[in-house]
Amino acid sequence: MHRAWQFLQGPGHIRIGDDVWIGPNVGIITANHDFADLSRNAEPKDIHIDAHCWIGMNAVILPGVHLGGHTVVGAGAVVTKSFPGGHCVVAGNPAKVIRRL
Repeated sequence: MHRAWQFLQGPGHIRIGDDVWIGPNVGIITANHDFADLSRNAEPKDIHIDAHCWIGMNAVILPGVHLGGHTVVGAGAVVTKSFPGGHCVVAGNPAKVIRRL
């Protein structure tokens, strides 16, 4: 990917920066179910993935997450919160910083 781009998946927006690598079977989810009424969706939240990120296989990025530049997301991670400063490796469920770059 050589240029930043944005697209719509469901009701929220997903912004992906330059040179982002996304592994197979990655979920990028802008809306979840409303926990008070599972038949309804909660308010969508945009997702921002800045330049030079790498998202490993089977990772899940949840609504409202912002990944700063040079963030590596480990395979199978569930990213529930933002890491806007970037320059780190996050992994686990929920994802947390396991290394600074």
